[in-house]
Amino acid sequence: MVEPASVRAVLLIRPRFLGDVCLTLPALDAVKAACPSARIGYVVEPESAALLDEDPRIDELLVAPRGSGAGRWMDMAARLRRFGADVAIDFFCNPRTAVWSRISGARVRVGYPAKGWRSSLYTHHVRPRTLSAVDFHLASVARLGWPAPSGVPRLRWSEARRQDARQALRAAGVPDGARCVGFHPGARWPTRRWPVDRWAALGRRFLEETPDGFALVTGGPDERALVESVLAALPAARAAPVVGWPIGRFVAAQSWCAAFVAPDTGPVHTAVAAGVPTLGLFSRNTPAMFFPYPESQGHRAYYARVECSPCHRDQCDDLRCLDRLDVQGAWRLLSGMLRRD
Repeated sequence: MVEPASVRAVLLIRPRFLGDVCLTLPALDAVKAACPSARIGYVVEPESAALLDEDPRIDELLVAPRGSGAGRWMDMAARLRRFGADVAIDFFCNPRTAVWSRISGARVRVGYPAKGWRSSLYTHHVRPRTLSAVDFHLASVARLGWPAPSGVPRLRWSEARRQDARQALRAAGVPDGARCVGFHPGARWPTRRWPVDRWAALGRRFLEETPDGFALVTGGPDERALVESVLAALPAARAAPVVGWPIGRFVAAQSWCAAFVAPDTGPVHTAVAAGVPTLGLFSRNTPAMFFPYPESQGHRAYYARVECSPCHRDQCDDLRCLDRLDVQGAWRLLSGMLRRD
């Protein structure tokens, strides 16, 4: 066991992606509880940094730019050494992060075995025995002999950021007092993309059944056409796009929703971490692993578990896993979430 009283600083490493950073947050809470006096550093890439840049649990956010180059490596090494970690936990274990953990100077470095030369850079190896991606990360904390209770990710930011998001929603046409539900139709891979007509039908059903309802259709900067195709099927006065917003504002805007619906992609996790009842549409991946969120907090997973799932295919000619997620089934879950609210 690593004695918590001897630890002055802990470095957590998970550079990307939005959802994966969120899934480490219960581990952050566990570290903070075990070592309340220790400084906490977190290494993240710029694309995800806004998730954590106002988080009071983190004393130093070390933003690592993507790309190579001697200058960048030297600068990052110097920043890691200055932080002065006693313990480094690498939740990613790719070549860069393994080296970062080593050059941080931490005397205790936690990572995974069977990673070739990378594993030799860690002093403690962890072998998680769990399906849940949240508990997978918590296993690294438990490896140190510290309590690692399971939990639900929760992001933290200033009230000013939340009010900024409220103002942005108002400017987008969202009336005060509206009951907003977010619909996020985009996903990077085809095996995670629910058909556009089903998104539109689910949005219409919500608005028909909810007199004070307002639909937010969200997307990244390159998803405007997709968002507009869903909006075209919804009444203009009761729906608005949220496209290409900065991540910090977008996630704060999620916190104003009564519910949020998304496929197996980053915003499904940021919605949960924003404290919003979230409906995850899962196709190829099992929710037990990638949506380990309790129904007691309003979260629901819609998953068909077809003959060939779960799998790890990003592209596939047979999308029965998506086809069997119908609008009626999604509405049954979403309407129950809204009644609970």
